Amino acid sequence: MRLLIVTQKVDKGDPVLGFFHRWIEEFARHCESLTVIALSVGDVQLPKNVTVLSLGKEVGTGKIVQVVRFFRFISTRHASYDAVFVHMTSIWTILGFPVWKILGKRSYLWHEGYKRTMKLRLALLCVRKVFSATSKGLPFPSPKHIVVGHGIDTAFFSSSEDQERAPGFLCTVGRMTRIKHIEIILRSVAELLALKRLLIIGGAVTAEDRKYQEEMVTLEHTLDIAEKVQQRTLRQEEVVVELRRASLFVHASGGGLDKALLEAMACECPVVSICEAAASVLPTPCIATKQTFTRRMEEMLGKADAERRQMGRELRRIVTESHSLSRLIERLVSEMDSGN
Repeated sequence: MRLLIVTQKVDKGDPVLGFFHRWIEEFARHCESLTVIALSVGDVQLPKNVTVLSLGKEVGTGKIVQVVRFFRFISTRHASYDAVFVHMTSIWTILGFPVWKILGKRSYLWHEGYKRTMKLRLALLCVRKVFSATSKGLPFPSPKHIVVGHGIDTAFFSSSEDQERAPGFLCTVGRMTRIKHIEIILRSVAELLALKRLLIIGGAVTAEDRKYQEEMVTLEHTLDIAEKVQQRTLRQEEVVVELRRASLFVHASGGGLDKALLEAMACECPVVSICEAAASVLPTPCIATKQTFTRRMEEMLGKADAERRQMGRELRRIVTESHSLSRLIERLVSEMDSGN
């Protein structure tokens, strides 16, 4: 199959979207050729059968020019692809639909989120299937919805026998945005006697994100834990090091099943989450509510080392069996190559 992928960003070093570079590598193993259109492009090292095209956001290109480039790319290169896979950015399925309909190109969407928008409803009318990691990845029922699990590179996200976990070191990963509910994490860890350090990995992207980040810094000082909290933006290889070092990954994100949570699990890092979608994959000791968040953290940190290692192995097993990258891409290619 020759596939066109439309996505937000292709940059292996990006702290939030760097994972998709690995997705493209895996797609390349299963497709004759790949053409990738991205809003912005950074550090790219991909196989020879992959062509990456940028809409120019990384150099400040305006939205109108981006749309013009998009139409030029999908029309002039129509002979190089048979099907289209749009990752998260549902607006492109709507804009591209008339062209792909005329050209006879099958289109598919990946969506993982909780917001019910008219844009998403319109996108569903334009695609043959919509894929999600969990049943909660699409906020309303649709016969087109197919649950396929997440795609975690379990070879990359793994534990290390050479890395000891630091007592009292807690970690969370994700873009600094309100849906991640960092305020819940801060208020909960402030009550944690065992806390020595909390690392929040993930930068602010939009103006609203930066406002939220400032609010969280103020809250850290209000709770008198500012000296124990760090906010950092890290590359993927640096994130892995911290996940191998942390004693606990804490997670309060709303919406669908968070990829960052699964990456921590793949690194055999014990986790505690209040996310409803995460409850479907986590063992009971890892599931909390806002009211029990701190207590669950205390219980997990208080377990004997052998019990915590066993928990880590169980968490990794869940990811490798149901959310590995190789399994996901094989499933996606099979679903799209069937012609349905």
